[in-house]
Amino acid sequence: MRCPSCSRENSAEAKFCKGCGGSLAPVCPSCGAQLDADASFCDKCGASLTGAAPSTRTPTPEPSPALPASFAGGRYEVKSFLGEGGRKKVYLAHDTRLDRDVAVAMIKTDGLDADGLERVHREAQSMARLGDHPNIVTVFDIGEENSGDGRSRPYIVSQYMAGGELGDRLDKMEGRKLELAEALRISNDIRLALEHAHSQRIIHRDVKPANIWLAEDGTAKLGDFGLAVALDRSRLTMEGTMVGTVAYMPPEQALGRQPDARSDLYSLGCVLYEMMTGRPPFLGDDNVAIISQHINTAPVAPSWHNPE
Repeated sequence: MRCPSCSRENSAEAKFCKGCGGSLAPVCPSCGAQLDADASFCDKCGASLTGAAPSTRTPTPEPSPALPASFAGGRYEVKSFLGEGGRKKVYLAHDTRLDRDVAVAMIKTDGLDADGLERVHREAQSMARLGDHPNIVTVFDIGEENSGDGRSRPYIVSQYMAGGELGDRLDKMEGRKLELAEALRISNDIRLALEHAHSQRIIHRDVKPANIWLAEDGTAKLGDFGLAVALDRSRLTMEGTMVGTVAYMPPEQALGRQPDARSDLYSLGCVLYEMMTGRPPFLGDDNVAIISQHINTAPVAPSWHNPE
């Protein structure tokens, strides 16, 4: 299912986009308002839905992309395609030199300007600076691959997480909710990751389910530091520029102000809220509506959505 806001592909069971957090609910064909799955008329405009199913924004499935054979001169032999986000394609590969499976993220360079390329290098540098931490996805290697069209595409080789993204796990759970004990354990794992990053003066700025990965034993690890900024290099963040994912965005970040450690903790709180209730704290028809709620509205208590 393709998100109408950011165009990211999501699983068929997804209710919220793992890229931007927007709702993937059916919409009224007359006014575009979001609908309940079993609605017979639109609460907003009153249009009858009988005899004409509302659009669910589900496109025709696209064919799987052709797999490259390898990267880095044959060192990383591609085994399968893991997924695609807004800025990269990720493959499961085998490191023939060290005899281990790894994840290779091939960065999309189409439309990527100098600032975008700087973010790619900053992500790898930030994660390398963090060293080997049990709750942070380890980066093993970075490089550039000739794409065959005369351009070089950067890639990042990192630890393969067999448990997949937290967002995908939520999509597979009934009501998109986890047991409280598991939700708290995952949150604590990410808290430890953030504590370590903050001790190195690095702010993540985009904590969300799609950037949290699960190991085979259930350990949660934080990855994708593409928006991370070292506090001693804060000039890389232009004041007044909003970056991040709106469903998990702290008010100061939504206002374009400089984020700090508290910003990451706010985003983690939004993730914990979603794990317990099956939805982010705030929903809206568009990003502006969601951002406005982050700035002006207190969230409903999680127990209202999930009395258990």
